[in-house]
Amino acid sequence: MQQKPYFIITIDTEGDNLWANPTHVSTKNAAFLNRFQDLCEKYSMKPTYLTNYEMANDSVFKKLGLDIIHRKVGEIGMHLHAWDMPPNYQLTENDLRYHPYLIE
Repeated sequence: MQQKPYFIITIDTEGDNLWANPTHVSTKNAAFLNRFQDLCEKYSMKPTYLTNYEMANDSVFKKLGLDIIHRKVGEIGMHLHAWDMPPNYQLTENDLRYHPYLIE
């Protein structure tokens, strides 16, 4: 009897184009995660969404996340960026551009 392969699927769920040095962070991409979740469920996969601060506060993602947890079809974890979550301490002249770490 052949066993099914196991996969660990993680998705960084964070603001739009964070690595393009935005001056304002948006989370429009949250609107497209339902489509990905549907695909995962179609193939019986349970993804883990690694979520940063702004996405965790997005109403669209909150609704999806609560549904995922309620139906036990995935997991939500944290993926924190020191430069864009409370408590806010300005570490460089432009933290959104330079992405300083907590230890700096």
